[in-house]
Amino acid sequence: MNRRQRRGPLARLIALPLAASLIPGCLYTGTVNRPIAHATPSYGYRPSNSDAFRARGGITLYLAFSGGGTRAAALAYGVLAALRDTAVVIDGKRVRLIDEVDTVSGVSGGSFPATYYGLFGDRIFEEFEPRFLRRNIQGTLVSKILMPWNLIALMTPWLSRSDIAKTIYDKTVFDQATFDTLLQARGPRVYVNATDLSSGERFVFNQGYFDVICSDLGSLPVASAVAASSAVPGLLSPVSLRNYAGACGFELPEVMRDGLATRRTDPRRYRAVAGFAGLGDSNKRYLHLIDGGISDNLGLRAALDTVSAAGGLVELAKLMSADIPPQLVIISVNAETDPPSKLDLSAAAPSFAAVMNAVSGSQIRRYNFETLVLVREAMELWAYEARRAGVDTAAHMVEVSFDNVEDEKERRALKSIPTSFKLSDGDVDQLIAAGRELLMASPDFQELLRALR
Repeated sequence: MNRRQRRGPLARLIALPLAASLIPGCLYTGTVNRPIAHATPSYGYRPSNSDAFRARGGITLYLAFSGGGTRAAALAYGVLAALRDTAVVIDGKRVRLIDEVDTVSGVSGGSFPATYYGLFGDRIFEEFEPRFLRRNIQGTLVSKILMPWNLIALMTPWLSRSDIAKTIYDKTVFDQATFDTLLQARGPRVYVNATDLSSGERFVFNQGYFDVICSDLGSLPVASAVAASSAVPGLLSPVSLRNYAGACGFELPEVMRDGLATRRTDPRRYRAVAGFAGLGDSNKRYLHLIDGGISDNLGLRAALDTVSAAGGLVELAKLMSADIPPQLVIISVNAETDPPSKLDLSAAAPSFAAVMNAVSGSQIRRYNFETLVLVREAMELWAYEARRAGVDTAAHMVEVSFDNVEDEKERRALKSIPTSFKLSDGDVDQLIAAGRELLMASPDFQELLRALR
């Protein structure tokens, strides 16, 4: 073997990243978050800043959009359309209910309409259907991955499937918007939820979380957050962030330090704070983020954890310099499906894939159920705390779910729509209509409307 032959494999290995950087269309993004020199509590996209742009009315309205691909996005879009068309009276003025939305929390597929509405407001009703709901995002992603230059680059550590997804979302859906753009949009605050692969904890893209890792959220494309929130394990790779913890003088706020002392007296508060504080471990050099549905498929835990971490609703209102409203509303848009299983129709042992699908589906459904029960109980407690503080607050928990569809045939049809980023126009139409109809038919929603009219 001559010298050239001996060096061939090594030369090819060294050449891979170089080739990846030179091939047109193969853009490495990797860890794109930048460090900050100093953590400043008044800086960036965080609840205290986005709250400044919201009207202080007689209602706090929190929307939670679940995971479930385009199915979830279309159902959430239908709910937004219904809120746009619903007029109520707030502080003596007739307004659209959608204009009273304070927070939109999105997970995986639900993070697309949540982020789009936060960025563009009513433009969602003109643009979101052609740009996302009726677009074959899945096919675009597959075709990009299969391009020869991307196949080469994917063999290196310098490009991942989620990098390709981020590029598609950035250019075709979100107009290359960053979190600074989202702050300047002056809309409701948006929680994009992902999961830290290492700890299993929920991770929210706001500057409060980024302060802990000494990083700047403002310059980060919102597409990176949405890609992390929808990075289904096995199909898409994790989205990685560099952890610069310890380099910006960040100190855990007093309310968080108090929470860390409640391990025995208030374990829920302790858990909410500990997951957040754990990001500040300087030995944890990177965060690898995956689908938010792993830690919370409904997008409701952000509300629970925020109130718990503060020590209750009254304490949170004090921290935010906000009044407790007479009407406290959470609308949960749950696109969960429960398709009939075929495992019990055969004596043959199920395949590995069938077992994993059954196990993960069962775990998510059980966790969703417990979360919904927990939220209802928490809202009753929050209303009680408010009344003790002298505020007559009513709590409304509204559930939009396929389980509430009365017609059995229609319910089965909706639950059979797959989790993907490609749906037929007929499926999209059916889901949008279902979102509208389920919200308006909800007894809890009708009770809210009576209170506001």
